[in-house]
Amino acid sequence: RKPNVIIIFTDDQGSVDLNCYGAKDLVTPHMDSLAKHGVRFTQFYAAAPVCSPSRAGLLTGRYPVRAGVPGNVPSKKGGVGMPASQVTIAETFKAAGYATAHIGKWHLGTRSHFHPNTRGFDEFFGFLAGAHGYFPVKKEERVYSTVMRNKTHLKEPEYLTDAFARETVRFIHKNKDKPFFAYVPFNAVHTPIEASKKYLDRFLDVKNPQQKTYNAMVSALDDAVGAIVAALKETQTEKNTLVIFMNDNGGPVYTRVQSNAPLRLGKLFLFEGGIRVPMIMSWPGVLEAGSIYRQPVSSLDIYPTLCAAAGVVLPPGLKLDGVNLFPHLNGEIKTAPHEALFWSNGPNKAVRLGQWKMVQAHDHVWLFDLEKDISETKSLAKAKPEILKTLQAKLRQWQGQMKPPAWPSKPNRRKAK
Repeated sequence: RKPNVIIIFTDDQGSVDLNCYGAKDLVTPHMDSLAKHGVRFTQFYAAAPVCSPSRAGLLTGRYPVRAGVPGNVPSKKGGVGMPASQVTIAETFKAAGYATAHIGKWHLGTRSHFHPNTRGFDEFFGFLAGAHGYFPVKKEERVYSTVMRNKTHLKEPEYLTDAFARETVRFIHKNKDKPFFAYVPFNAVHTPIEASKKYLDRFLDVKNPQQKTYNAMVSALDDAVGAIVAALKETQTEKNTLVIFMNDNGGPVYTRVQSNAPLRLGKLFLFEGGIRVPMIMSWPGVLEAGSIYRQPVSSLDIYPTLCAAAGVVLPPGLKLDGVNLFPHLNGEIKTAPHEALFWSNGPNKAVRLGQWKMVQAHDHVWLFDLEKDISETKSLAKAKPEILKTLQAKLRQWQGQMKPPAWPSKPNRRKAK
């Protein structure tokens, strides 16, 4: 039987906001258990430092600009979204006979032709916009901001993180006798910072109310991960299910509650705090339990890796920017999966080549040696002009392969001292 696949995709979680990544003030036993029984990646990169393009990169296996999503999709009834020409991983798995579900936040277009049900997902439970409150709505919201089951709007009575866990568990039980693919993009721990009493009571000793609530949100998210894994055990599908846990981008610095340290800055920025995120891959009996993979890899690699794991053939002519990670994880290939990785955020650009990383933003250019300076504190742009030229040439070559943005992407104008 083909393996099942579950992608747990968190929203704005800090780059180190799991105990297994160094957090001391949080409680994440279920997330940590995935790492204990699988592979933990230490240099895993999101496709973008913001929500929509990061999701597009994951679902298409292509650089967001190439996939037609250069920036965040407006959370309203607008005409932009992920183009229908892009073949999603859900469409590929559905064509291979998988039951498919999207449970959580979409943020890739609100019109009917952008809807998850038209992009390869048999079932959709979630919301289309970029953010949503966690408690039942008290007044009628705009239609794109309400929770939906497929294309029917409803009022969800539960704390939203709990509801998404509930629906994922339901989907697992419903499809336990056939291969299933579940994409579970929680909106936790994106703003608004809200938590129910059940989770707040776990952090009574935390005095800062904002920090207390964020810690509670992470704990709710961890419980949700635990419920999903428990459902796999209950249905005896755990050993035949590949589970991936990752984040869409680094934690935002403006909330003052997430942690990306020692990485520089966070969401919105192309420094490490904005794009280097936690990633865990667990598949009992296939992947080595408790192992660590230290080479730079990307969310673009998820698509081809999952297809290889499931024996799913890619559609003819489909070219992905990611690579199959399994030969690298099992030691068959010793070299790094990528020669270089690239990012684009409006006019801002970045490239990673081996130990070197270049960031271009607001007419400034930085060059960092990440092996010696993970915090990106000292730019070597003037000290290493030849290396800088090499990275600039790589970036120009990559940009030459990209199509013009499908719509204008607003540059990041935030500044930090």
